[in-house]
Amino acid sequence: MTENAPLDRQTPSPEPAGRKSGMAKKILLTLLLAVFAVAGYCAYDGYTFLTTPASPEPRDVTIDILPGATFDRVAWDLYKAGALKDVFRFRLLAKITKKLGAVQAGEFTVNTGWTPMQMLGHLTSGRANLYRLALREGLPWWEVARLVEEGGFAKASEFEAVIHNPEFLRQYGIPFANAEGFLYPETYLLRKPKELGGRAQAEIVARMLVEMFWKRSWSALSQFAATDAGPKGTPVYLPNFALKNGVPVRTPPQAPPAAGDGTRLRLPITPPLPAPVSLENLRYLVILASLVEKETSLGEERARVAGVYANRMRIGMLLQCDPTIIYGLGKNQSGPIRRSQLEDEKNPYNTYKHPGLPPGPICSPGAASIRAAVSPESHQYLYFVATGKPDGTHTFSVNLRDHEKAVRIYRAAQGR
Repeated sequence: MTENAPLDRQTPSPEPAGRKSGMAKKILLTLLLAVFAVAGYCAYDGYTFLTTPASPEPRDVTIDILPGATFDRVAWDLYKAGALKDVFRFRLLAKITKKLGAVQAGEFTVNTGWTPMQMLGHLTSGRANLYRLALREGLPWWEVARLVEEGGFAKASEFEAVIHNPEFLRQYGIPFANAEGFLYPETYLLRKPKELGGRAQAEIVARMLVEMFWKRSWSALSQFAATDAGPKGTPVYLPNFALKNGVPVRTPPQAPPAAGDGTRLRLPITPPLPAPVSLENLRYLVILASLVEKETSLGEERARVAGVYANRMRIGMLLQCDPTIIYGLGKNQSGPIRRSQLEDEKNPYNTYKHPGLPPGPICSPGAASIRAAVSPESHQYLYFVATGKPDGTHTFSVNLRDHEKAVRIYRAAQGR
């Protein structure tokens, strides 16, 4: 048997290593080009999004961001208002810049001509629309409440309830039945709620006004305390306040941190900030300042008017201040004071019948009147009456005879 010879098989020759390497480089190069193309497109798309406003015709748009609103809700509101082109990209921008949770609540005016970056910066800066609340000197609390409601900041009835609340008065060291005298006259810039209603709105406004009183009056009250030789009396404390650079600043208490077992750690309690003056002196100064505020609008006369009342109180003379009677008649009083009202002993604010200062302030005085109460002019005057001149000046007299003469001159100027 003949052994068969093995058959010759033609096996493929191995592919050269150089050709494989070249193919791999081509694939890699293609992938890299694809990556660069995608990256370039994304960069261009991102650049276009960041630099292109929503509209070629800029116009202002107002949106209201409610407390607790999600970023997506805000973005969709902007989109619907025509101030944003792409909600998804805007959200991605906020996430990259770590501002996803930094959008502020409030009413914002934005412009359709802004870029997304400008839009995001505005919404996270806290620059919400602010509106003026202008309170002039000498307003009683019910006029302040009316202006607060007319301005669209809070309901007058709810503002009234807050400034009469005993707990609110205690927190702000107010020694009266309401915050009359402490609703500091100033021009405030406030946010407006979307709809009126709710005690929180009234508290925001009331707190701002009373805190401004303490800020603006602290220096004058400290001056009085430094020169007052009388007894200090009952101390006045301001809870949750701290003195910073000579000005009281409210510091709301923070919840103590939790321990590892979930219980709250006991922290040192910050003592309440003592006011510069005692309760008795605070009452005296604010009431006197309110009388001065209602009697004259001239800066050069305020300390002199305060001196007249100080002289009268020193000798036990009735103050006979007409504005106190008007205040005691309430918010519905109109027209001149009648003789029967001058004789009315039931009006606790009738300083023609009741000796000493009235039970409380009759308005909120400004800084000049508070300074006048702190430093009354030293003189011998016991009387004053308007001259009837357009400049609003008064004639001051030492005795009744001269005063009656000045009254006759005033009445003649009025054609009486």
